[in-house]
Amino acid sequence: MVNFGKQMSRSNIIPIPSKILTQSDCEHTPHTMAPISKNKRKTPEAGSSAAPSKRQKVAAKSSASSKKKRVFSVNALAWKKVDIPEMFDDAEGFYGLEAIEGVDVVKNGDQIEFHAVEDVIKAGDDEDEDEFEGFSDAEPSHTTDQKPSEKPLHKSSNKASTTVNNLKEATDIAAELNLGEKTEEVGEKEVEPKAQKGQDAKSKKEKKKEKKEQKKMLGPVAEDPALSSNVFSALGDAPQPAEDDLDMSAWVALDLSPDMVSALARLKFSKPSAIQAAAIPEIIAGHDVIGKAATGSGKTLAFGIPIVEKWLESNNTEQAQEPEQEQGDSSSDKVPLALIISPTRELAHQIMNHIKELCAGLQAQPYVCAVTGGLSVYKQQRQLAKADIVVGTPGRLWEVLSSSNSLMASFKQIQYLAVDEADRLLSDGHFKEAEEILKALDRHTVDEDGEEEKKLSPRQTLVFSATFNKGLQQKLAGKGKNNLLSDEESMEYLLKRLNFREENPNFIDVNPVSQMAEGLKEGMVECGALEKDLYLYALLLLSPNRRSLVFTNSISTARRLTPMLQNLKLNVLPLHSQMAQKARLRSVEKFAAAKPGTSSILIATDVAARGLDIPGIDQVIHYHVPRTADMYVHRSGRTARAQCSGLSIILCAPEEVTPMRRLAAKVHHEQAVRKKYVIRTIDVDRRVAQRLKPRVELAKRITDAVLAKEKGGKDDDWVRKAAEDLGVEYDSEELEKSGSWGGRGSQKKKKQKEAMQIGKAELGAMRAQLRDLLSRRVNTGVSERYITDGRVDVDELLKGVTGDFLGRVDALDVDF
Repeated sequence: MVNFGKQMSRSNIIPIPSKILTQSDCEHTPHTMAPISKNKRKTPEAGSSAAPSKRQKVAAKSSASSKKKRVFSVNALAWKKVDIPEMFDDAEGFYGLEAIEGVDVVKNGDQIEFHAVEDVIKAGDDEDEDEFEGFSDAEPSHTTDQKPSEKPLHKSSNKASTTVNNLKEATDIAAELNLGEKTEEVGEKEVEPKAQKGQDAKSKKEKKKEKKEQKKMLGPVAEDPALSSNVFSALGDAPQPAEDDLDMSAWVALDLSPDMVSALARLKFSKPSAIQAAAIPEIIAGHDVIGKAATGSGKTLAFGIPIVEKWLESNNTEQAQEPEQEQGDSSSDKVPLALIISPTRELAHQIMNHIKELCAGLQAQPYVCAVTGGLSVYKQQRQLAKADIVVGTPGRLWEVLSSSNSLMASFKQIQYLAVDEADRLLSDGHFKEAEEILKALDRHTVDEDGEEEKKLSPRQTLVFSATFNKGLQQKLAGKGKNNLLSDEESMEYLLKRLNFREENPNFIDVNPVSQMAEGLKEGMVECGALEKDLYLYALLLLSPNRRSLVFTNSISTARRLTPMLQNLKLNVLPLHSQMAQKARLRSVEKFAAAKPGTSSILIATDVAARGLDIPGIDQVIHYHVPRTADMYVHRSGRTARAQCSGLSIILCAPEEVTPMRRLAAKVHHEQAVRKKYVIRTIDVDRRVAQRLKPRVELAKRITDAVLAKEKGGKDDDWVRKAAEDLGVEYDSEELEKSGSWGGRGSQKKKKQKEAMQIGKAELGAMRAQLRDLLSRRVNTGVSERYITDGRVDVDELLKGVTGDFLGRVDALDVDF
């Protein structure tokens, strides 16, 4: 058996190991507990027989070899507080830590035993006390393994209570009283009479009463706030921001309830945006609304606030009618108030979070849930059964609704149908599930007599987007019409796709002149098709400590750029539709959580182009020219949001010049008529790009090798499995010979084969070479020869020691 001498914590149950003792050490090593009182008495010599009882007790304690250790419980030990060092501000949660000395922790099979002399037994039964008030060696407690004949002798004292002036005097007096009461040795065993037991119990009660009186006389003891047991206790006393400081008169003019105005004041929204001020009164009045506004103008709350306002009104009505409803039948299914449809999963979760943040300041809150793909369908079905406001994507929403007739029947009675990014959802050939949902919500039921019930529910339809013109959705590449449809033609297009309750819904356009935000600066970098990686890396280095969003037209490009930039030691995150839903949400959260002034890059496809409200995006880089003009508008709308400034840059190859011209003509139609160029050319220093070229080429080779090995392994496994299923013999060399061709795509296949043949040693050498290049600053013209000849400006050489470049490098010629 091995004994472990430890310091044990009773409050946190965290053992602090101090040493390891063997069995022989435990038998011969004395363990005494240091007295708490600072007034220690010197131990008299062994020959002094006339010493008083107190000194005899101390002498008995010094001869630890004559004492016998016993087994005690954890709560019976005399614990004392541990002082937390000042170097720990929050002490990592170790508040109220207590320790003890002179105790052996013995593991007996699966049980842990605490062996100690009776001196370390907890004095008195003070478990009912609010605070720990010191230890006493006078009263050892009873343990479970004590025999009836082995009861320690207790002697009570009838000393009167002494008036003290401070806590230190009280502690000293209590220590002297305890030291003077115990006169017998610990090893002595006597049979305690019943009368003595009652006297001891009475003495304990008197001591407790005396300690409480002393505590009242001393008053409350000030505790160190850093060592407080409740870390969050100070939050309750923190001054709360006063909502009265904000002028909310602009919101009151929109006929909102006091609860809603208070919730908006909590979010620090002092006044509505243009789209909110125009759309909210019309929606509250019960009209169908088509809202058009620039990206980042607050379209989500433009339809979210009236929906929550309607829920507050109906909730107050239901609370007033609760006694009557209790007598009736309440077993009917719950009917949701509103259904909000969005084209992407990320946008759906963002709308849900915005509405939840709005409702966080309300006393009663609606239940808001998101129904998107990639998550548990069974959990979403349970959420729909109790939801008040539902936000979903067409695919999963149609999957859940079509599987339950009761859910479909309840959704036919919704009061609000909001379609966000309607031009994307209602475009031809996309989102067939959205069409099915819209048809199912208005589907007529047929009676047994064959007559149709054509009564439609009084539903409001709310449609919002930054682009409604169908001409913006035409492909920029190839032969396409450059003319744009008029507003009347676009309205007819929407009226055909949506079943409005009103013949003429209110069309609200708060920015009829320009599709883009006012604070957005647009630019273009001309480069070769094979140099896009190089100039992308140069743009990211020339704009350090900025949050950048890079858009690509294909998933394969996003998959290739992400590891390549990661090899160049950049903080890069991917986002595309083939990622798992949790991974997509994690990438968005990490990108949004980046601290201001730090570099953070998100490589994304068009799934991030619509609706994502990530604050602090400084620039958007288009790796490819967007396929349609409306996609360029929404991509660029991820920056310059909420009256902030931003930059949108397109990497344009020679073969993309024609689509680029069509893009500028459609987006900036008014400026193009006046021959005013809005998208200007940005010059990147070619000298800097050439210095960065070795880095980029090495990173590309490493990335291509890794991706080729992964792809080759997957293809090989698929062919081998198919051969096994067919029962044929698999020969990789013969299959490779038969699969070789010299037509289109053969060069790409050849490069993939060469990348797969790179061994681990060569790959490791390339990684080492890249690390060496990244460890050096990029020399942009400072001569490294003859530094001491006086012709080199040393001050210029030392400039930007913490940067990526050696020498002076001009930033991008773009004014924010």
